[in-house]
Amino acid sequence: MKYFSMNLKDTSNALKNRSLTISVFGLGKMGLPICTVFLEAGYNVIGVDISPELVKGLNQGIIPIVGEPGVKEGIVKALENKQFSATLSVSDAVKSSDIIVIIIPILVDENKQPHLDPLKELLEKIAKHLEKGHLIIQETTLPIGTTEGIIKPLLEEISGLKAGEDFGIGFSPERTYSGRAMADITVNYPKIVGGFDSLSTDKIAKFYETFVEKGVIKMSSATTAEAVKVFKGVYRDMNIAIANELARIADKLNVNFYEVRDAVNSEPAGNILMPGAGVGGHCIPVYPHFLLQNLREIGLDSKLISSGREVNSLMPVHVIEKMGEELQNIQKDIKNAKIVLLGFTYRGNVKEHRYSPTIDIINNLQQSNADVWLHDPLYSKEELEKLSKTNVESDLKLILKGADIIILLSDHNMYKLLAFEEIDTLASSPYIFFDTRNIVTEDSTHNRKIVKIGI
Repeated sequence: MKYFSMNLKDTSNALKNRSLTISVFGLGKMGLPICTVFLEAGYNVIGVDISPELVKGLNQGIIPIVGEPGVKEGIVKALENKQFSATLSVSDAVKSSDIIVIIIPILVDENKQPHLDPLKELLEKIAKHLEKGHLIIQETTLPIGTTEGIIKPLLEEISGLKAGEDFGIGFSPERTYSGRAMADITVNYPKIVGGFDSLSTDKIAKFYETFVEKGVIKMSSATTAEAVKVFKGVYRDMNIAIANELARIADKLNVNFYEVRDAVNSEPAGNILMPGAGVGGHCIPVYPHFLLQNLREIGLDSKLISSGREVNSLMPVHVIEKMGEELQNIQKDIKNAKIVLLGFTYRGNVKEHRYSPTIDIINNLQQSNADVWLHDPLYSKEELEKLSKTNVESDLKLILKGADIIILLSDHNMYKLLAFEEIDTLASSPYIFFDTRNIVTEDSTHNRKIVKIGI
């Protein structure tokens, strides 16, 4: 008997004895940490992915994820103990598991609308092998209403089973920060849980309670649980937009944004965030579009959310405009200047470039036939050349030689230790150092000008 169909006593025993098998669909930067958490909690795990190379490598102990403490060690140990295996087969994984966890990425298409086709295709395959007693948990962030409006009817139609009676289904969003995913899941935050029905909610909650130290917050429905993650992403995006907009205004008013920010934030009601070159990653630039799609479907709009998203998406253009102004101040033009970009990732010390502002900056500069060079210590030269399609150099000293403007875009530890006395001997004279992360404490000199967003 599978987990959802177990009575209270059998459920308690199965969780206590860790006699359940969990299949995790999606073995990416969040899927593998989730697998590892389940494994360390004592459960057997089957990982499923569409990449033959990834699946083969995982079964051989080759763990591609970097910068996530505990993941590599946990997967390798589980392989040795026959506790974990990876597969391409949806049918084998579904048939062998009690709980099905889905964590494949949902992004937006060229029209900024949620692209749900990969999820639907996966659900169709799962539904063909769904059995009575299965529990399905969606951890990927979804547009509000997707679990009950799309996932549930699709599974019911293909499987012939009924949600809430034959199988359970619910939503429990991952609440993680790259670089500390396992700790976020197990220690740092409570788990949000919302099922299609009360039994699904209870079954999901009892499972997560076996390893989430801060417990579970039960929501009234899967739809409400979906709203938690989407609203949080929108809230974050809007607050970043406010910081970016105020920084741009401060720049035009000849006011030091950071001086103002420190003063504002000296009282409890003040919490202005840091501005930047834009918003990257697979979360914050995406989730506002989920909510905007929800609003379109019910005939509403949100000028605030749309405007905030536009402010953040245009920050790379603002960086380029400010760069052009500063170059003119030293009698140089974008087309005849050596432009060095430091950082390809959207965040410091994390090897993730999805929606990175650096990409937009490169694309815009290339349209002007600018001499653009890129450096990032987290990527090989070959990786950067393939991903960025621009000039790349791994040697930091070499790439800085003759630079007219250096733009710091990722706050990697390496860049926090830059020695400006050495840069002064390598770069052109004069040169501009554009710090979009506000990590530089050096002052301008006769041949070096430090520039920041909002100053």
